[in-house]
Amino acid sequence: MIITDLFQKVLLEPATGATELLIVSGYAKASMADRHLEALAEDVKISLIYGMASVEGVSLTDHAMFKKLEDKNPFECYYFAEPMPVHSKVYVWMVNKKPHRAFVGSANYTQSGFFGDYQYKEVMAETDPNIAIDYYRLILENSLEITYEDIEEHVTLYNPIKPYSPESKDAVQLTLITRDGTPGKTSGLNWGQRKGRDRNQAYIPIPSDIAGKGFFPARTERFTVRTDDGVAFIATVAQDGDKAIHTPEGNQIIGQYFRERLGVDSGAPVTREHLDRYGRTDVTFHKIDDETYYMDFAVYDSS
Repeated sequence: MIITDLFQKVLLEPATGATELLIVSGYAKASMADRHLEALAEDVKISLIYGMASVEGVSLTDHAMFKKLEDKNPFECYYFAEPMPVHSKVYVWMVNKKPHRAFVGSANYTQSGFFGDYQYKEVMAETDPNIAIDYYRLILENSLEITYEDIEEHVTLYNPIKPYSPESKDAVQLTLITRDGTPGKTSGLNWGQRKGRDRNQAYIPIPSDIAGKGFFPARTERFTVRTDDGVAFIATVAQDGDKAIHTPEGNQIIGQYFRERLGVDSGAPVTREHLDRYGRTDVTFHKIDDETYYMDFAVYDSS
């Protein structure tokens, strides 16, 4: 039985020589898939079945990011679509379409299942890969690809967001301006405005009264963000004092997003005038769970 280093022993070491990893997991997170894909040294395709999708639904944040991962990686995702939920966790390593090694246990395909301080008391054990592949194929027969045209008729895609209030424990507002009332000249949305940098590089500042207080994950963890206009990206907390939200794929992602939203030319500095013209100088982050967030940058009618 495996009780320590689950990520290394179950999701990395068996990748040597493998061509595909087939997963059935009761719960799954796009942030976990992104982190796993980056860590794999081998060119291994991941095929994931989200077992509890038909019963408990899938957040729009994760759904959007799963689709984005499919577009850019050797990755595909399915939702189990029958009324009877699948809560099992099975990981089958394949070599040239033949089952090679397999693991079963309690760890969902999430960071809370496989990592460090996040990790619950999970256990895994190696099992017969031939039995495991038969089980995977059985579950796959009643699963739908996430790009299936009528997926919402079979799986609820939800966005459990309540209006922001200062008293809310599951939402925070993060300002995009500094104490002098303007975006930083070489920080925040203008982080890349210096020699030798991609001028679109940016980060979202986290004030000291929010940083390190548990609203956002620890610095080593990734989380999925979906915006009010449907864009999805993977983010991390970064910098000394946990004072920034970065995008590990490249910090130009945040800068490009805000420039497009504000109508600012690519690579150009963002000014207070741009924000005022748009109608907001802050963003609101809503916490859906420890790995999933919703970012609101919409402008609302105050009348």
